[in-house]
This record gives sequence, structure tokens and C-alpha cells, in this order.
Amino acid sequence: MTDDQQTRWLRLILFMIAIFLIVLMAPVAYMLFTGDLLAIVATLVFFGTFIFMYAVTWTFVRWEGGGSIEELGVTVDKRFGPHISIGAIAGALGATLVVVVAFFFGGQLRPFDQITVDLIINEIIITAPTAFFEELTHRGYILTRMEDLTGRRAAIFLSSIFFSLLHFSWWVTPGFPVHLAILFTFNMFLGGVVLSFSYYWSGRRLWVPIAFHFMWNMVAYLLFPTDPLTVTQPEIFQIEWGIVSIVGFLFGLSLLWSFLAADKNKE
Repeated sequence: MTDDQQTRWLRLILFMIAIFLIVLMAPVAYMLFTGDLLAIVATLVFFGTFIFMYAVTWTFVRWEGGGSIEELGVTVDKRFGPHISIGAIAGALGATLVVVVAFFFGGQLRPFDQITVDLIINEIIITAPTAFFEELTHRGYILTRMEDLTGRRAAIFLSSIFFSLLHFSWWVTPGFPVHLAILFTFNMFLGGVVLSFSYYWSGRRLWVPIAFHFMWNMVAYLLFPTDPLTVTQPEIFQIEWGIVSIVGFLFGLSLLWSFLAADKNKE
């Protein structure tokens, strides 16, 4: 291994540690605070997470000699609109397939009267920055830097594992069912793979994975209960926790391939 490769590995590992510590802020806050104070701290941590993600990413891009975050694939140009549309449609339809299967086979969905305007607005506020900054750090930085060191296939695999494990706060509680934690982690891994492929298929741009990520999460959080322990048979029907999510991700992947191939042929 050359000195340059050692430096790039060190920089990538430091970046991943920094992102892990940023993600760790939320569960630590829930351990240390309660009541009204927790609500205030949780809000500050939520928005602080994205500020720190941006700051760390910008710092590492500059460390490499780069000039702008846009170099990671967030340039707004003539492909912005089509890519947003393609990602959003594929993400929405992939997640909707999970909803349809759950509906017809007795899965538990959120009651319609609970899907209020306030809920929709809250989910947009939560999901939009989540999709943007997770894609910026995971696909924009980690995936690409890992590709330079390991090759594309290994980078997709390894970066998706890291992406899935970084969602640990959803299940790392005493007594949480092991099989659900494993299913959830695998589903997050598969989601990372889908988002990685969409990044490459769209010409190393992030707008398709950002839009896919956003719409998948919107459908998931609006139409399904978020706590799998309150759901009948979550290991089958619950989105992101259940086996059916695998079908949804694969369907979304096939849509991405078809839409992006057709879009490329128009150029």
C-alpha cells in the first residue's frame, strides 16, 4: 500500500468515525434527558446533526483539495428535474408495492384518519434533510472514496453495510427481538445497494438517490406505524422491518434501471 493510499484510507476512516459520532448524538440525548427538556434537546440535536454532517463533509472535501460540495454530485443543471422525478416515482412506487401487499394480506397500516396535514408537514421537515444529507455523506462521499480504494463492487457492499449499521438507534434497546433487528439491518443494507446503483446509473449524481430516499421514507412513515413492536407480524408486512420490503426495494431498483436507461437514450 502506497503512502497516498494510506492517507486516503485514514481520511475515509476518520470521516466514517465522525459520521458515527454525529449519529450517536440522538440516542445519547434520549438517554440523558426526559420530559420537556428532551423535546427541546431532541429538536436541537436533529437539526444539529445535519449541520455537523454538512460541516464535516465540506471539511473533508477541502482537505482533499476540492473546492465545493457540489463535486459530490449535487450540481443543479438540466438533469436536476428529470432525475428528481425519476427517483421520486421509483421510490414512491417501490414503497407503495409494500403498502399494497400489506393491505391485501392483512398487514397493519396507519389508520387513514391519523394521516393529517400536520403529520405530512412534519414528515416532510424530517425526511427532506435526512434524505439529502444521508445521501451526501454515504453515496456522495463514503461510496466514492471507498470505490477509489477497493473498486466499485466492494465499495457498494461495504458502504451499504456501514449505512445499515448506522441505523442502529432504531433497534438497540434491551429486549428488542433479534430477528427484527437482523431483518431491519438487512433491509437498510439492501436500500443502500439500491441507492448506490441509482447514483452510478444516473451518472454519479445524487438527485436520483435523494429523491428515491425521500419518497420511500415519506410513504413508509405516513402509511405504516413506526414502532414494529406494535404491529402484527412485522417480520412479514412492516415496511423496512419486514420481508416484503425486499420485494419493494427490488421493484424500485428495476424501475430506476428502466427509467434511467430511457432517460439516457433521450440524450
